[in-house]
Amino acid sequence: MAGAFTMRLRLLLAAAIIVGASPAHADETAFQQKCAACHTIGRGAGVGPDLRDVASKYDEGWLMRWIMAPDEMLADKDPAAMALFEQYNRVPMPNLGVSEAEAKSLLAYIATASRAAAAGAQAAGTAASPSASLTGWLGSVQFVAFLLFLGITAAIIVVFWHVAASTADPVPHIDTEAACALRARLFAVATLVIVGTLGATLPFTPYPRSDDVPDRLIYVAARQFSFTYSSEPITSDEDARRVPALASLEVPLGSLVEFRVTSLDATHGFGIYDMAGGVLAQTQAMPGYVNRLQVRFEEPGHYNVLCLEYCGVAHHMMRTALIVK
Repeated sequence: MAGAFTMRLRLLLAAAIIVGASPAHADETAFQQKCAACHTIGRGAGVGPDLRDVASKYDEGWLMRWIMAPDEMLADKDPAAMALFEQYNRVPMPNLGVSEAEAKSLLAYIATASRAAAAGAQAAGTAASPSASLTGWLGSVQFVAFLLFLGITAAIIVVFWHVAASTADPVPHIDTEAACALRARLFAVATLVIVGTLGATLPFTPYPRSDDVPDRLIYVAARQFSFTYSSEPITSDEDARRVPALASLEVPLGSLVEFRVTSLDATHGFGIYDMAGGVLAQTQAMPGYVNRLQVRFEEPGHYNVLCLEYCGVAHHMMRTALIVK
């Protein structure tokens, strides 16, 4: 009787694991936090290989071990691991402290995203025309930045041209007193603008005050090329393996959140972007230091988090996200 009960219990646990790792429950946020810095699914190789249909290329057991302990596999000179190491510029895959359950969930998500990428590739046969792509470019932030760059460049050219032209016909006499008076007025105007700007903006800086008690405290550990969220401090690689990471980060609307940010290797930037693509708040993640950043989230939505300090070849892919609702 007891044996039958134990068997049923094992079957139920196995079913729960399968459901938890099924594509319907795969955790995209975990992939973004732990994998997306170096890998894509169906968008080409980055720092590491494209993971589309990776399950058809490697044995599941090998993939599980590679996700959980890549450093051990490289130390053991595993042939497949060493081949990847050599193929991708000898950049080692870091040990991110992924548990067995997390590894299964990641593989399930990769399988789901691979099918979606295959469907997207098929639909790309009727992809947008060049004119549609051009329309998208004309309405992008990059296009506005390009126009701003052209405007600044044109202004610099005009100034230099004016200076060069004026030297051809020098002023025979310079009124020194008038020049000094103009300089004094310009200095006074510049001082007023700077002081006024500081006075208007400093009260809104997101630095913690002693009387502010956050609604939630989140620890952030940055390292090449990912961010790890947790409810406990992570100050070393050992902590990263021991402390449970938050698979996803959801923040209640209107809450005051304090991020305590550090780095386990190089200096990184921790920048939170709003839905419009503007920087909401940011601080540096530095080895040996913990910076406190308090942010009150007033709007629901998906907030991207990007590294704002160049930290290596995969800096552009070091990103994560949080949900406010």
